[in-house]
Amino acid sequence: MKKQTMVSVAMGAWLVAAGAGEAATQQQMAGFALIPAGKFEMGDHHNFVDPKHGGDETPIHTVWVDAFYMGIYTVTTREYCEFLNSALAQRMIEVREGGVYLVGGKDLLCETREMSPHSRIGWGGGKFTVLDRKENHPIVCIRWPGAAVYCNWLSAQQRRPLCYNTTTWDCDFNKSGFRLPTEAEWEYAGRGGLHNPYRNFPWGDEPDGTKANWPESKNPFRAGPIPWTTPVGFFNGKLHRKADFGWPGAQESCQTSNGANGYGLYDMSGNVWQFINDWYGRDYYAYSPAENPPGPASGSLVQDGKPYRGMRGGNWYNGENGHGRVSNRNPSYYRGPQDPDHPYYHLGFRVVLPVNAESRPVIKPTPVQRVAGREGGPGGGGSSGKGKGKGKGKGGGGERGERGGGSGERGERDSGGAGGERRGGDDRPQAANAQRPARSGSFVLSSTEVADGGNLPAEFTADGSSATLPLAWTGAPAGTKSYALIMHHEAPDMTKWYWILYNIPPDVRSLPKNVKGIGTLGNNSVNERAEYTPPKSKGPGAKTYIYTVYALSAPPQINVPPERVNREVLLAAMKDKILASAELSVVYTRQGNSDEQEERRGPGKSEDRPRRE
Repeated sequence: MKKQTMVSVAMGAWLVAAGAGEAATQQQMAGFALIPAGKFEMGDHHNFVDPKHGGDETPIHTVWVDAFYMGIYTVTTREYCEFLNSALAQRMIEVREGGVYLVGGKDLLCETREMSPHSRIGWGGGKFTVLDRKENHPIVCIRWPGAAVYCNWLSAQQRRPLCYNTTTWDCDFNKSGFRLPTEAEWEYAGRGGLHNPYRNFPWGDEPDGTKANWPESKNPFRAGPIPWTTPVGFFNGKLHRKADFGWPGAQESCQTSNGANGYGLYDMSGNVWQFINDWYGRDYYAYSPAENPPGPASGSLVQDGKPYRGMRGGNWYNGENGHGRVSNRNPSYYRGPQDPDHPYYHLGFRVVLPVNAESRPVIKPTPVQRVAGREGGPGGGGSSGKGKGKGKGKGGGGERGERGGGSGERGERDSGGAGGERRGGDDRPQAANAQRPARSGSFVLSSTEVADGGNLPAEFTADGSSATLPLAWTGAPAGTKSYALIMHHEAPDMTKWYWILYNIPPDVRSLPKNVKGIGTLGNNSVNERAEYTPPKSKGPGAKTYIYTVYALSAPPQINVPPERVNREVLLAAMKDKILASAELSVVYTRQGNSDEQEERRGPGKSEDRPRRE
């Protein structure tokens, strides 16, 4: 049997110009593609609404991205195994109950076969090995911290500064080391230069299973056990033979089409999800900076009340049906052990390197405003991001890890406006429109009836009198000319909203119980009428409902009747007007059969096949 031959990003093949050191080389590197600097219109150009989190791909907004190198392929099992053995020899990591951790650390980096039957990493005899002949398949069964530590290790191999603080998990974008791509970098690279018009997939608008490893693709490895990954770059236009790859089953050959995009990147749609550096911020597009957006300082709270890192690209399990589009966004919550149908068996990553980190402007994350003490920064919480006071800087550590940072609380990036520096002679979008929310703790939303994170009294649900919750806010930023309110819930299959209220006058600081005559009511997703509707989703299990108040620099300009003003319409209308936002999260448990609960069927059930979304 012939040995499989693939272009690899093996560590020994990463060629860097002599003396590169801290300054990233301009020379092209083996295994990497140079992504040129430029601007693009980020977001969904085809009006696709993801049923799980509709509206998070809008508003479309102009973004400038500096040049960078991106791995042509996702990191392979062989490459990650090499890292593990090197880190083990340096006493950086340890194995506990089949999981790999930093020595003395609490954050899981990856799983071995002992912990997960889907892992391709074996552990025994004091070393890590690749199992099942999956050397050139993408690494799976990892966590976000495991990807970040890999980037640090790779930087150390090339004597580059490390980007990640492994206590706070902050990324220093001004360092010249390897890191994960930002969400903007990933989408810009994923489009491969197809901007006129903007396309759904890396190659065009039509799904093509001969170009990507999706559920309906020509993937001969589906004859074997899950995960049904293919070797990186498998869909390259060549005729592949079983004798060369050793896939299971009777299929002797597989003719592929070339799935590389215009930058030469493979698997930007399908095979495995790819971790990005950003936290998943549902509404981040409404106030994202226009230049090199680094992502929110913390993530949106999802169904379990925690923030998660984002991921991109779709995978072998659920690819073309929305997930494989280059604009698709997802929090990694849906792929974790909290969801038993979604273990981390279809989630990997690829790495990037700045072209010239020393010349980059200072980039600081844009805070996502929450109630004081609830901003879930990356305080060592791994994929859940709980924090629990691990922020070591002056920012301290609140109940959920008030963002600290290795050397104190980070300032916001000056992205334009009156004091923003804009380099002359380029074609960058003006950053003045990318207004920032105020700092954590300055703008607070509260209620006299329930504390943040507390149980919502039945009086304010369909089980009681269906009253609206009394709310009050303090600390609005100077220049606030209007307020808006959204109450929503992240159901497993969609986002539901119950209360849309806008055109709230700037002198209003509270909403009484059963408020009337203040602002304009938008519609709700339950009956689509311009009215408030109380939480009414049935149990079992607790449901989290989030009230968000927005301080705006001007009233939103809306040209449709109130009954057509949904959550997405309002968020789009508030684009460039959001000065700050604050959240109040409440929990309610109702007994009975669920009308929001996702029907689950995972591996080991029914046909022992994974369920497609």
